[in-house]
Amino acid sequence: MKNKIPALSRLLLPVKDYELFKNVLPLVELVSKAMADDLEKVDLLHVVGGSFMSTHLNNIDFRAGRVLSSELMKRLREKHDQEIVNPLLSQMQDLLQKSGVGLQATVRVEDGDPVKKICRICDDEEYSTLIIGRKKGEEEGLFVGTAVNGVVNRHLSASIYIVGENGFPAGVSPAARIMIGIDGSPSCLHAAREAGVILGKSPDSIEEVSLVNVLDPSYLYDEDSGDCQQMTDTGYRYMQEAEDILVKEGVESSKIVATVLFGKPGETLVNHAQDFGATMCYVGRRNRSIIAEVLLGSVSGDFFQRCREKTVVLVS
Repeated sequence: MKNKIPALSRLLLPVKDYELFKNVLPLVELVSKAMADDLEKVDLLHVVGGSFMSTHLNNIDFRAGRVLSSELMKRLREKHDQEIVNPLLSQMQDLLQKSGVGLQATVRVEDGDPVKKICRICDDEEYSTLIIGRKKGEEEGLFVGTAVNGVVNRHLSASIYIVGENGFPAGVSPAARIMIGIDGSPSCLHAAREAGVILGKSPDSIEEVSLVNVLDPSYLYDEDSGDCQQMTDTGYRYMQEAEDILVKEGVESSKIVATVLFGKPGETLVNHAQDFGATMCYVGRRNRSIIAEVLLGSVSGDFFQRCREKTVVLVS
């Protein structure tokens, strides 16, 4: 059994391009400042997949029996590293050093399938937190093969921070307006606890924390679910548990607002996140297979797919 890793103590940042990394940086700065000496490591990970070969492969006529020799493959890879990978990672390291991140980031370059490599390293080396940027305009869906989507659909112990495709508003702290979806599950309380770790150490950055419980009207027709008032009272009880966690971590109770909403959970949470102007949205997730997600449904998965502009945090 793996040891329990303290939240936000070991950060893994898969990096693909400079613009995405700039979107992620304000969050890394916030975590670094909040965690201070409790931050053990920050690692940049760039995975070189087979895509860098595509240009060369397109120019080869395999019907003529031409193949790439291992020596040529090696030269092409070295050229790719020298012209693209090394300058990119050097830029990112410089940006980190000029920021408020207290630790010197370690740079790692790996070969393989990006999704598999990121997930294996994250789990095997026991990172607490995976921070990854979402590319603007990149098509995503439950079965679409983007790296972000692939990572989200894997079983990971680490919390996953998916920075929205627009990054964070200029001059606004990622901790300014936090939304936390509350359904009474252990994972949602873990999400509240993780949010509290950052918020409790960044009190001046907080404008408001919105705790949201969504009641699906379809359950009102279930004889075992109770009436509307009972369900509402239960929702507020769940949110009181979450508020107690946040207050214990150092968040002022006056900045916490609890709200019960009615509607389809995923869609309703997205609408609330937009109306609230959330800078980060925390939701609990159950580590289920992609097939289970399709058959049983998933609020966290639905929310992630619908809420592209906001930073979404998935906590198991």
